[in-house]
Amino acid sequence: MRYERLTSPEIARLDPEQTLFLLPLGAVEQHGAHMPIGTDSIISHAVCTAAADKHGATVVLPPPWYGFSPHHMRFAGSITLGAETLTALVTDIVGSLVAQGGRRILLVNGHGGNGSLVDLLSSTLGRAHYGKARIAGVTYFRLAAADIDRIRESEPGGTGHAGEFETSVMLHLRPDLVDQQQADTVYPDPGSPYLTTDLTGASAVATYRDFADLSPTGVLGDPSLASAEKGERFFVAAAAALHRFMEDFAQWPIQTRTP
Repeated sequence: MRYERLTSPEIARLDPEQTLFLLPLGAVEQHGAHMPIGTDSIISHAVCTAAADKHGATVVLPPPWYGFSPHHMRFAGSITLGAETLTALVTDIVGSLVAQGGRRILLVNGHGGNGSLVDLLSSTLGRAHYGKARIAGVTYFRLAAADIDRIRESEPGGTGHAGEFETSVMLHLRPDLVDQQQADTVYPDPGSPYLTTDLTGASAVATYRDFADLSPTGVLGDPSLASAEKGERFFVAAAAALHRFMEDFAQWPIQTRTP
């Protein structure tokens, strides 16, 4: 169910003990010359709706669109929220859901820059609403990392940003918004074996990296290997991985607060 399409009475009739609320999170930022700036939010929302279709008793909220993207601001079109702003926005959305009886709320992130804030929000909101609701946060492409790596053809770094993975998924979801003739391939040097620019990689160290220092076009990866057929496989794998977690999350106990 799409939250924005429901009426107030329909929402009031939802079973709070059975319903999962999914909040897709993404960004509005450059994705090279071949992809739209709303890519992260478009994909995150689509993955949520596909997973919800499999699960049932799930409501997908509209994505707030903007995210934490200061590392993209040297490229035209990028918009960033401050860390405090994004944190306050998600805190208020979750607080509203809990105040009206929501018991299981999942933050579904689709933008690398939001990752650390989603981790923090999952912890702080979980504590704030302890005894009333369970809050969890995931990054969908991390959940599906093993499946993505089985499907991909690019070398490490090829699925960094607007590369093989995201371009393929957008060719599957919204081919009208992708112009592969404008795409270029960039395999940036992350500068250290402790760092990675790949979506499915895991850096051992946290640091700030400005995308304009890594790539003159903002692309990190190899969109030349992208295809709609591959995008469908990536998308199905991502939605399935999210659905598997939702099945597990639906069974997590909501502890009873004691004095």
